[in-house]
Amino acid sequence: MRTAGKFGKLAPQFPEALKDFTAYAKAPLPPPPASVDWATNVATWPMDGNDQYGDCTMAAAAHMIQSWNAQTKMKDAEPTEQQVVEEYKRLSGGQDTGLVESNVLKTWHRGGLWGNKAVAYAPVNVHDKTALQQTIALFGGVYVGIQVPANAQEQFAEGEPWTLDPGWQQQSIVGGHAIPLLGYDDDWIYAITWGGVQRIAWDWWFTYADEAWAVLSQEYKEVGEVNGIDLATLTADLKQV
Repeated sequence: MRTAGKFGKLAPQFPEALKDFTAYAKAPLPPPPASVDWATNVATWPMDGNDQYGDCTMAAAAHMIQSWNAQTKMKDAEPTEQQVVEEYKRLSGGQDTGLVESNVLKTWHRGGLWGNKAVAYAPVNVHDKTALQQTIALFGGVYVGIQVPANAQEQFAEGEPWTLDPGWQQQSIVGGHAIPLLGYDDDWIYAITWGGVQRIAWDWWFTYADEAWAVLSQEYKEVGEVNGIDLATLTADLKQV
């Protein structure tokens, strides 16, 4: 049995200055591969305080840094659980109120989180399967938000994937949750949450996802990969956020 953690993703806020990330491509992005797996290249995924606090927005960011280090073979600093919780409390004013993903991204880009600075970020259409797959394949993951139905906690505890079980329409929403998507194939998306890898059916995702963000990472910049994005235009737009 696994234990589901806390919720802490507040309602999405999309800055008017930012276009969809595909609009910043210098040329059409290449078709995504049939499958990608960035989720199993890290030995253990910590809870990062998300069993006690609604700091999922911060835990998701920390997990992406872990994965980017593994993907690029870089050794950039990774936060401890205590540092994740401390940064969450700093951004939330010391209260366990949750955070808005775009505000976390703004901080990550402008001042950095735990010594790690996001080079840039932009929203991804949650209903655009190809764009989501391209983001995972080209940039090592997607920072996303979902609305969690009650039965998802039971599915997680039983080690089951998140699927639209019979009667799913009657499931109440129990909270907003931030997770990174680090892989996909024809049947599943692979996310990290509550200390492990969670499979998500594509139709479940399209039902419950409410935001997704491409993040151009410090680690990818260090190895010289920005993957065809017009960084100058995106950076100019981010200055207006």
